[in-house]
Amino acid sequence: MNAFMHVATRSHFRVAALFLLVALGIGQSRARGQQDLVSFAGQTMGTTYSIKIAPPHDSLPDDLRFQVDAELRTVNDQMSTYLKSSEISQFNASDSTDWFDVSDATALVVKRALEISELTDGGFDVTVGPLVDAWSFGPAPRSNQIPDDASLERLKAATGYSHLHVRLHPPALRKDIPDLRIDLSAIAKGHGVDRIVELLRSTGAENVFVEIGGEIRTTGAKPSGPWMVGIQAPDQAMNRPAIAHGLTNAAIATSGDYRNFFMIDGVRYSHTIDPRTGRPVKHDVASVSVITDDCMSADAWATAINVLGPNAGIKAAKAEGLDVLVIHRNEDGYDAAATGQFQPYVDQLTTVKVSVDANPKNEPSLVARVLPLAVVTAVFMGIVVTGMAVGVMFGRRAISGSCGGLNSKTNPDGSTSCSLCSNPSDACKELREKMQAEKPAAKNVTS
Repeated sequence: MNAFMHVATRSHFRVAALFLLVALGIGQSRARGQQDLVSFAGQTMGTTYSIKIAPPHDSLPDDLRFQVDAELRTVNDQMSTYLKSSEISQFNASDSTDWFDVSDATALVVKRALEISELTDGGFDVTVGPLVDAWSFGPAPRSNQIPDDASLERLKAATGYSHLHVRLHPPALRKDIPDLRIDLSAIAKGHGVDRIVELLRSTGAENVFVEIGGEIRTTGAKPSGPWMVGIQAPDQAMNRPAIAHGLTNAAIATSGDYRNFFMIDGVRYSHTIDPRTGRPVKHDVASVSVITDDCMSADAWATAINVLGPNAGIKAAKAEGLDVLVIHRNEDGYDAAATGQFQPYVDQLTTVKVSVDANPKNEPSLVARVLPLAVVTAVFMGIVVTGMAVGVMFGRRAISGSCGGLNSKTNPDGSTSCSLCSNPSDACKELREKMQAEKPAAKNVTS
């Protein structure tokens, strides 16, 4: 398996990867074992990002890491529902039904969201947030309570993509219902990936791999061949790829419910909420992977097809010419259905069942596999923290919301954590000041 295969998943369960990221992903560096590959990583949108650039890259600017962080900071400033100052938060807080000015990028993302809402008859809907919260899959602590029918009907009356409108010239949003609010969590990460790809292209980089929270887009290839992407096996306990796919000049996103659900009286309640019913989906889809030209569309379509289910989802994929892999549960494990590039993997996934055993035989436990690395990393970070004496080096953040999100949390001391660096918000002051100082030279790249 290629050393730089990445698992496309929305899960925050990649513990070993997180430890390595903290220990080795600070700053820009050459990837070990691939001296010609520029690689760096960081935190954004309540998750992590990873960037790899293959030759030629002689023209890369010295401040590339800063440019990437600044671009991702801008995405948060526009689309985070956790930053009260963001465009989306201000729109949500407004009870006006007049046009509300937003950036070109925000209008572009909402426009694409509404297009996919139309194509799926409301299976994808960025206004579904109140229903997600009602089922305790939002940012509030999990209550595992089933909302009553009356509450769901009341919330449904305050949602619906048909009540949201967008224009591009000049860019603005409008809502028919004063209480309507939108959450771009299921599309904004993909948009962020697209913006970073375009930013890297503007520096002359031709062969790049960009990943944010499992959403991936590539251009070109490595000297050894195409960028390899692993599709996560829908196994709650093990973090392993089911298949490996070479991704060239395309984007991939995966949506699944195998990590975020709760059980009551033997009934499984998925975090995937169907906006049309206001309730968790009832079908047996475990995960959906989608390949498109841009990551924003892949991100949204993965969620949409996850809502539609295996039959309607595959039908929609064929109608739109999408490359889709749907892995769904059966009594023995998992089966698969696919279109386009994913079709060759169907027999592989159907013949070789993916175990649903939480601790497969002959597999070491998660603790046994991660503990040695955790100890080494803890010692390393202890030395770093002591030597540098810089308060909080990083914050442990969990993806929250329907399918992950542009995320910020309140710390025990009452301070908030920003969506770019997961450190107390004051820690972003230096970045913001530098962004402001270099604003004339900086480009706000939109996909």
